[in-house]
Amino acid sequence: MNKKNLHNIILLSGLIVGALMAGFSIIEKSNLSNFQWAAKIEDTSIPMEKYLTQLDGLAKDKRSPITQKDKEYVLERMIEEELLIKRALDLGMLDNNPMARGTIVQQMIKTIISENARLEVSEENLEEFFKNNKGFFTKSSRLRLQQIYFSDLQFNEDSYLEANNAYQKLLKGESFDTVAAKGSKSALKIPNSLMTLSKIREYIGPSLMNAANQLEEGAFTGPIKVSGGYKIIYLFEKEVAKEPDLKQIRNSVLAEYQKRRDDKSLRDYLENLKNWYDVSRNLPD
Repeated sequence: MNKKNLHNIILLSGLIVGALMAGFSIIEKSNLSNFQWAAKIEDTSIPMEKYLTQLDGLAKDKRSPITQKDKEYVLERMIEEELLIKRALDLGMLDNNPMARGTIVQQMIKTIISENARLEVSEENLEEFFKNNKGFFTKSSRLRLQQIYFSDLQFNEDSYLEANNAYQKLLKGESFDTVAAKGSKSALKIPNSLMTLSKIREYIGPSLMNAANQLEEGAFTGPIKVSGGYKIIYLFEKEVAKEPDLKQIRNSVLAEYQKRRDDKSLRDYLENLKNWYDVSRNLPD
């Protein structure tokens, strides 16, 4: 491909995308009466309504009244734009230009869901949505904990005795650090910060996570049998999940409501398109 052809493709692609982003197609199939169209290009028409909208936009930018020359200029530019789009489509440029196709798809999606921006969300609907999705808006409990590990490999048959001795010392008030110093060094280091239950599960597994979640701040478990030894879990801090108040997180709830509404609108629109057009599928085995 020579540079001239490449330049033409880039130019036409930009015009296609620009035109589609500006208003999608300004032409329609020629089923309009003479009073409803401003120009015709073969079997398609430029609706008079859209022409007048373009003309009105020019009038707002001008300080002087619209002239006949202005009217002709606007119409000719609209015709030229549609001719370029029509020619580009005839050349199959959208088929060969993934970037242009992607831009058009994204703009179509924006146009579909933009209709929802005009719709007011009533407090009643928002409250019902919040009520049905409280779990989504409730933050998970967070814990800050550490573990003491007594490895069978290090203590042999005495791992439980060592773990129980450590537990008794904790009951008598010895500090965690002092008792933990006597445990096995092979235990996985847990970050000294508040973490969600799902994150804690990654460090100590579901069983120990559940045991830790039952503790109060400053409490600890007795020796718990694990693979390769025994563990004691010490809970330093606990942030219990609280059901949020709608007034405190209204903006977040509204944003999620609108997001799900937009997703549904897009999905419904796509399903309608699948029913509108004849779609055949040929999936390989």
